[in-house]
Amino acid sequence: MTTSPIGDSRPDAELVATVGRAIARPKIAPADSFVLHAPLELLGRFGLLRHVRPDDRPAARERIVQLGEQYSAAGEPVPDQPPERFDSPAAAAAALSRAIADGDLESVDRAAAALGTMADPVELARLLAVPVAASLAAAGHASILLYLLARVAPGGEVSATMLRGIARELARHADWQLHWFDDVEGTAAAGPLSSALLDVPSLGLPGSDFIYPIMHQAEESGLALRLLSGIDATEPDLWGACAELARVAAWSMLQEPADHAPYGWTHCLTMPQAVMGIATAGDAGAGRIALAVAATYVVGFRAALGQTTISPLFEPEPTAEQRFPDAIEAGRDAAASWVWHAPSSAREEIRRELASRAAIHLDAHLVKYTLACFDAAAGDRDHEKLYLAAAASLSGFWAATADGR
Repeated sequence: MTTSPIGDSRPDAELVATVGRAIARPKIAPADSFVLHAPLELLGRFGLLRHVRPDDRPAARERIVQLGEQYSAAGEPVPDQPPERFDSPAAAAAALSRAIADGDLESVDRAAAALGTMADPVELARLLAVPVAASLAAAGHASILLYLLARVAPGGEVSATMLRGIARELARHADWQLHWFDDVEGTAAAGPLSSALLDVPSLGLPGSDFIYPIMHQAEESGLALRLLSGIDATEPDLWGACAELARVAAWSMLQEPADHAPYGWTHCLTMPQAVMGIATAGDAGAGRIALAVAATYVVGFRAALGQTTISPLFEPEPTAEQRFPDAIEAGRDAAASWVWHAPSSAREEIRRELASRAAIHLDAHLVKYTLACFDAAAGDRDHEKLYLAAAASLSGFWAATADGR
C-alpha cells in the first residue's frame, strides 16, 4: 500500500491521504476497537504532526504507515459497489440517515460513499451533527470522526469517505439512542453546568465499561434528567458550556485513580468535545441537542467510573523532578505536577514533548486525548495548564505501564 516514510520526502498531507484511502474502505465484519478507531487515530496523528519535534517526525510518520498496513490486514473489506448519485449533499445525508435508521448496510455504504465525496468536512459536520449526536452506536464515536475531519483536514486532505465504516456501525444498532431530553422543556438552570457535573452520585459500573451500558445507565436511572433538565435548553453560551464540560473531564483525569485513566477518562473529554465542536455547524436545534448529549457523557462517566469527589480547587504538590521527560517517566502525578508548576514560557516545549510521545506511541486513545487537550487549552486559555497537565498525566500513565510502548 505504501512504502516506509524513512527517507520519504512526501508531504505529511500526501502520506496521510494515501493511508486514509485505505482506511476509508470499511470491513464486512462488525468493527472491533481497532477498526472503529483507525480513522480517528489517523486524523489524530495527522493533527499532532505539526507539534512533533523534528527528530521524532520519522517515527511519527512510520506509525501512520503502520496504521494503514494494520488496517488493510484487519479483515475482508466491503465489496466495491457502483456509486450512487444524489442531487445534493443534503439529499445524500437524508438518504444516509434513512438507511441508518433502517439498518440497511448496503444502502448506508452507498449513501456514505456519495456523501463523503460530495461534501467537504465542514459541510459534512453541518449535515450530520444532529442525526448522529444522540447515537450511542459505534461507541458514540461518529461525532469524533466528524469533529476531527473538520478540525485537521478542513480542505479535504483526508478523504471524508472514511465516514463509511462508522456509518455502518451506526446502522448495526440504530436503536441505541439517548432520549431523555426529547420532551424536556427548558427551565431555569439551578446553577452553573459544572456545579451539576461536580455533584454526580456514584452508580458504579453497569456490568461493563463499554459506552452504551454506561450512558444507558445514566439515562435509565433518571440521573441525567434530574441533573441536566434545567440546563440543556437554557445554556446560551455553547463555548462556555464546552469549557465547563472539558474542565470536569480534565479534573477527573488528574484526581481520579489510574483504573480508568487510559480509556474512561480519555473518553470523558474527547466525546463531549466532539459533540459540542460540531454543534455550531449544525442547524438551530444542534446546540440544544449537543449540550444535552455532551453533558450526559460526563454525567455517565462520572457516575459509572468516579471514585473521588473532584475539586475545581485542585493543585498538585510540586515534584522533585527537574526535567519534564524525567517527570513523565516518573508517572502520572509527577508529570502533571511538573506541567502545573512550570512557567508559561515552557508550554510550547511541553506541547512538543507530549505530542512527540503520543505520535510515536501505539495507543490510539493517547493520540486522541493529547490532541483534545491541546484543543481544549486553545479554547479555554485561563485553564491552559489544566489541560496540559491532564495530557501529561496520561503520558505519565503510559510511561509507567509495562506495555507503555
